[in-house]
Amino acid sequence: MKEQIYTLLNEMDNQADSYESSQVSELELKKWKKQFSVRHTRRRSPVKYVAAAAVAVCIMGTTLFFPPTQTLVYAGMKSVTYNLSQLLGIQKDLSPYRTVVGGTISKDGFTVTLNDVVLDENLLYISDTLTVPEKIENFAGNGAATCDVNVFINGKMASWGASGGMEQADDYNLISSRRIALEPVDSTESLDMELRYSVDGKAIGSFSFAATGKELLEDTFTASLDTEVSLPDQTTLKFYKYSSNAMGQKIYFKFTTERMDYDIVLKGTDNLGNPVEFSLRTVNDHIGCMEVDTLKNGYIRDEAESLTLTPYIAKMPEESGQMSSDFQPVGESFTVMTK
Repeated sequence: MKEQIYTLLNEMDNQADSYESSQVSELELKKWKKQFSVRHTRRRSPVKYVAAAAVAVCIMGTTLFFPPTQTLVYAGMKSVTYNLSQLLGIQKDLSPYRTVVGGTISKDGFTVTLNDVVLDENLLYISDTLTVPEKIENFAGNGAATCDVNVFINGKMASWGASGGMEQADDYNLISSRRIALEPVDSTESLDMELRYSVDGKAIGSFSFAATGKELLEDTFTASLDTEVSLPDQTTLKFYKYSSNAMGQKIYFKFTTERMDYDIVLKGTDNLGNPVEFSLRTVNDHIGCMEVDTLKNGYIRDEAESLTLTPYIAKMPEESGQMSSDFQPVGESFTVMTK
């Protein structure tokens, strides 16, 4: 099987002031996602992480950052059904937290099979398979169909951004893993989920089911943080929470200005000397979420008891969509207890 992969990333103007506070229809959101869809391919060895360029999305003043997206690739894979553990490179057992829907929807020759769903607070992780009616001839050259999904919870639109990856499994099947950012929900309750799928901008159907993140939340370790950092534009960041569970590790911060004009990474080591890095994932309503970057170093080791991290920042582009890689240290190092 000739392996090829592209990352599904949404890119939008990151100037929140240019948007009016008006409701966005589902049709309009689909058009935006279609218009700014980005594909990226490269050759690689049989098992390797693949990185995509970072981009920023802003919808009605909300920003979603996509640092390097990680997708595991398996050479010679016979099955076209991947689970989230394989796709995200997670070594832990996700079965207690997984909602396996296993259904299919079809229209105009396209079929989507929903493999895995995991709800992690305000993030929904999805694995799905798209079967296309015609042989895929030029996947690397944008010759494959684009599959999109919007999430509705209890009848209301709940998704506001997404990242993920797609792999060509064979001549007719494409495998996707998705991280979908949701509006605040109570993940301890059973939620009525509806995933509305479209291919190349045309609706093909939806999956409806109940899901909860209660078990995952109960198995999530959290630690309070109290570290403030001042940025050059007088923005104050306050790192206030660390969390860790089977889906990975996150650090949350609050900021004082109306918008976030800097990309942020946290670099350091654990108490065993292993390198650790967190990348900015989302910014919404003055709260930022950073996730451990598994591209270079993998997930934080279970044996680690603490992390020592230093903040680094890079100015967001004001005109072009090209993210800067010129990260400079800001503030002092701080310690995070992981147990």
